[in-house]
Amino acid sequence: MHPPTGKLHHIVLTTTVAALAAVAATMLTACERKGQAQTLGRGATTVPVTLRAVKLLPVQRSVDVVGTLFGDEETVVSAKVPGRIIALYKDIGDTVAPGEPLVQLKPNDYQLNVAKAQLALEESLAKLGLKELPSKDFDVAKIPPVVKARLQTENAEAKYKRGKKLFESQPPLMSEQDFSDMETAVSVAKSSYDVELLTARTLVAQAWSFKGDLDIANQRLNDATTRAPSTSEATTQPVDTGKPPGEAHTYVVTARYVNVGELVKEITPCYRLVDDTPIKLRAKVPERYVAEIKVGQKVKTNVEAYPGSDFSGAVSRINPQIDPDNRTFSIEVLIPNNDHRLKPGSFARASVQTRVDSNIVFAPRESLVTFAGVEKVFTVREGKAVEIDVKPGDAHSPDNTYVEVTSGLKGNEELVIRGTNKLANGVPVIVNAPTASQATSNPTKDE
Repeated sequence: MHPPTGKLHHIVLTTTVAALAAVAATMLTACERKGQAQTLGRGATTVPVTLRAVKLLPVQRSVDVVGTLFGDEETVVSAKVPGRIIALYKDIGDTVAPGEPLVQLKPNDYQLNVAKAQLALEESLAKLGLKELPSKDFDVAKIPPVVKARLQTENAEAKYKRGKKLFESQPPLMSEQDFSDMETAVSVAKSSYDVELLTARTLVAQAWSFKGDLDIANQRLNDATTRAPSTSEATTQPVDTGKPPGEAHTYVVTARYVNVGELVKEITPCYRLVDDTPIKLRAKVPERYVAEIKVGQKVKTNVEAYPGSDFSGAVSRINPQIDPDNRTFSIEVLIPNNDHRLKPGSFARASVQTRVDSNIVFAPRESLVTFAGVEKVFTVREGKAVEIDVKPGDAHSPDNTYVEVTSGLKGNEELVIRGTNKLANGVPVIVNAPTASQATSNPTKDE
């Protein structure tokens, strides 16, 4: 439905009048500013100003990143053997020392297996006539059955030698059949000795096999108690985790997956443990900073839970590969966390301190004037104001009274800090002496 023609003409007329009024106001403001500048330029008014010198200060450059906090070590502890849980020793939030028990399974079956393996070993040793397991280089000739076979062989050989003398005498004092029986007896005795040696070696090997079965049974009995990881279990050279020498991991329980009475299988997850001292920050860095980030550089980190607090750390690892999907590379920062305030999984912001630039130009913050989106300052030459376009940087002095300027100034200028709102290019000025508070404001370095 269209509005009446008269009402439409009224709306158009109202809009046009408003637009013309806005344009007229803008032109009037510009004309007034131009007229004021021309009046001041002709010396109608001299503006009193206060100057302050530009400073050259060192600047700590940094790269800002965001990332996530992780524990120094995070692990899921699982059951190594099947069984029914009869006890749980820890719950969420508890501290766990390395090797401390977490889960206890019912040990009955594993105790029976240990007893069975022990009896088999003892039986094997009894066949050897021993009470303890011999060494692997044990001389089996000392075993009683072997000694008996050796003595029987020596006796048969002695009889054979005596019989040979009787058989070879003239006339023979022994029949040929008896002498042949002696020869056979010597061969049988030697064979029996060899058999006893082989049997003894077999029994020694069997005893060692039973000892292995006993060790396995004992290990499974021990595994019925699930424990926190221990550094003594490591078989490889440990990596540098940033902990003081000799300091062990201390874990905190962050999840429990099982309950008392539950029947679990092998590798069933039971607990999730995190070692949060030190803590790790993992973050992505844009590719353009790849030449600036180095291992060992200091890092200031803050989290939302502790506003205003900077947690100091250092770059510990740098991924040597650039991710082609987002053109970033990852870094890892180690942060001491002895008070456990930083929590794994938290979002964090960090500033990597890369290098220090010296003799950077800093202008007084009060000297900066913003007009139509352009930053400018005023200096004084031959008694007149001179306008200079500048580009502020990111750095500032510790007391926030000076701001970095990346272009427009050389570092030897004095800038107007009082009276800037009345200045234009070429306006006559008179310089006032700075006040005591202004003269003592003298920052020496940047944050």
